[in-house]
Amino acid sequence: MKKWRYLLSVTLVLLLCACSSLGGGIKLGPSLTAVNYTDWPFDWVGVATVDEPDKAMAAEGVEAFGASGIMCCVSLPAKWQPGMQLVVQTIDGTRAKNSAEWSKETLPLILHRVDVPPYKPEDAGTVWVQLLPGGKVKLVVSSYSPNHALWPGEVKGWPVPTVEYRRKIWDRDMKLLTDDLEDFEKALLRRDAEAEKFRAAIEIVKRRISLMGARP
Repeated sequence: MKKWRYLLSVTLVLLLCACSSLGGGIKLGPSLTAVNYTDWPFDWVGVATVDEPDKAMAAEGVEAFGASGIMCCVSLPAKWQPGMQLVVQTIDGTRAKNSAEWSKETLPLILHRVDVPPYKPEDAGTVWVQLLPGGKVKLVVSSYSPNHALWPGEVKGWPVPTVEYRRKIWDRDMKLLTDDLEDFEKALLRRDAEAEKFRAAIEIVKRRISLMGARP
């Protein structure tokens, strides 16, 4: 009888240890979406625990003034607790101007320790990472998107590109199109058999330039 009691005690201890290694309690698995309110892209936006800040549970890239896709998944306790934090990992978008610069570029992984605001299990559909000007990072746990009336976050609405950023993108795209147009027109002047192939390309580029509209 003592032997069975001993084995039962050992079994209970092992089970308790196993539960402890899983973090204990019921876990939620909301998705991850990054929302970028800055004029610079991020090649990497990840979310990790404070205990393992280098191991992302989920990660995605995001363009300037844009939102990422939906990535699975972030492990959260079913019940929010005061003082909860997560680590948001970021790597800036490349600054390289060509492939040679890109091959030598090494951008650091930056870790941001961020408070997790209160949430209810039924509302924890997505962990939203808001990347804000000045290097600030906020977390929102919600089933609603930033433009919804019931959005609980302090920063509301989707990112809106600044006029300066819109002009920058317009100038970049217009230069690419005008450079292509110049190259195609030069090729057409050769008046050989290959040159005629560029006539259709010229018309396509001209149409794209017209669709660009006026500079913001």
